[in-house]
Amino acid sequence: MPTFLPFLAETSPAALLLGIALLTLLHEDVAIAAGAGLITSGTVDLSVAALALLGGIVAGDVMFYALGTLSRRSGWLQRRMEGPALQRCRAALERNLLTALLACRLVPGILMPTYVACGAMRVSFARFALITVGSATLHAGGLLLLLTSSLEASAVEIQAAGLLLVGALVLARSGALARLRRPGGAETPAVRLPGMPLVPAGSGAVGLAERIWPPLFYIPLAVQWIALGIKHRSLTLPTVANPTIEAGGLLGESKIACLDMVRGPARRWVATSVPLANDGRWTSESLRELVAGAGLAFPLVLKPDIGWRGLGVRLVADADALLTDLATFPAGCTMILQAYVPYAGEVGVFYVRRPGEAHGFIFSMTFRYFPHVVGDGRSTLAELIERDPRAGWKAELHRATLRDRLHEVPEAGAIVRLHLVGSSRVGGLYKDARAYATAALTRRFDEIADAMPNFHFGRFDVRFASVERLMEGEDIQIIEVNGAGAEAIHVWDPDFRMADVYADLFRQQALMFEIGALNRARGFRPLSLRELAGFQQRQQRLLSVYPASN
Repeated sequence: MPTFLPFLAETSPAALLLGIALLTLLHEDVAIAAGAGLITSGTVDLSVAALALLGGIVAGDVMFYALGTLSRRSGWLQRRMEGPALQRCRAALERNLLTALLACRLVPGILMPTYVACGAMRVSFARFALITVGSATLHAGGLLLLLTSSLEASAVEIQAAGLLLVGALVLARSGALARLRRPGGAETPAVRLPGMPLVPAGSGAVGLAERIWPPLFYIPLAVQWIALGIKHRSLTLPTVANPTIEAGGLLGESKIACLDMVRGPARRWVATSVPLANDGRWTSESLRELVAGAGLAFPLVLKPDIGWRGLGVRLVADADALLTDLATFPAGCTMILQAYVPYAGEVGVFYVRRPGEAHGFIFSMTFRYFPHVVGDGRSTLAELIERDPRAGWKAELHRATLRDRLHEVPEAGAIVRLHLVGSSRVGGLYKDARAYATAALTRRFDEIADAMPNFHFGRFDVRFASVERLMEGEDIQIIEVNGAGAEAIHVWDPDFRMADVYADLFRQQALMFEIGALNRARGFRPLSLRELAGFQQRQQRLLSVYPASN
């Protein structure tokens, strides 16, 4: 008997079983190890100990779910869980419930908040309980088998079960089973969008990085962030990567203020944009006067000044539509009216220039292909969306956006745009475009960055007429400037290997902290954690009440 359990000889088996069941509430793996000790010492039977452990684990899981359910009785909390953002979170959790709950068994620290969230968001209890019991059985049973049997005796069974489980998960999460059920849905056809390079057949697949549950995907980056924060003695150092942008552009910054940083002759490369206060005093006539006075013309783009991944971006046809759309945004928030750039080509250009250097470089460049399907002359739009691997990945969103057009039958070869924005949030396809980052294009962004006080690190979202003109640095229009919170989005190219994804994102974060440290040495002060949290709260509060983009 292990020396740390001498008291077991004088304790009844029933009390010991109750003890290990309760111990699961503190730490499941410790309880399983204790149960294995009782089994190997001959104090309790394997089957009885396994049932006690399983009962304790499942009871604890249900308790966390119940806590989440009870939390909804708080009026303060319930008011904050009724926005569209929380509804989207609930839908995402429902779609990824199997992956999320299995991950909770493997990743320390996320089980309790995830299970409480399931209860608070009213995730189906039947599904929750079924997955919980199954994962707890595999987890507790597998560990008990390893701890109470010889490794040689159990290795084959453990490996076989593990391979079957992993294979089923990968197959399910990749959508392979669904595609096998859809004739012709295994591969997208080659298509050329106006002004963009050819999208080869099969490029519409959803990449592995996109399929990973975001809280899991970003864990390595969070660990690196903490390590860099310790190294540089500041977790908020990126807030001075761009000292003249609020919070360095990390989050919650004004988009119109970022665009207005581009001054002088370089302003011609920026889409005409003006701020609009949503104060409830506008009429169709006053909006027409504002649009004409700013040199704009309908149709134009309406977007929130504090935004994220294209949320709330609307294309408006006239002043009446603009007035109607304004009413769907929160009162008092600032909006942006922007010229609609008709170019189909869109690229994200991530530009970096260290303080004191005369020239910068393009760290990342990514073509954004807006979500689309190609007509065959026979199928309805709803059928095309369902059958296309990439469009089908966001089918629920597309059906909601295009609900009045789902019965249409597009002509053979016709490209049907499913969304105004090309963000990955709505299923846009990202393709690595760094091979197109010419010296001429880099000089153009040097010129633009020269016109922006203390801009060192961020992504320009750009519309362009053709790839050839883009490579010359001509016929481009910047529709958004993003600071330190921007991402090198070429990593979301489905053809990218996971090792390359993380290597590039790690390098991006290291550069961000390096530039922040150089600016701190120049006398700029990073925000405190409390100040940064204020920006985050303001942004999240607004995002939760924005309407969908169109």
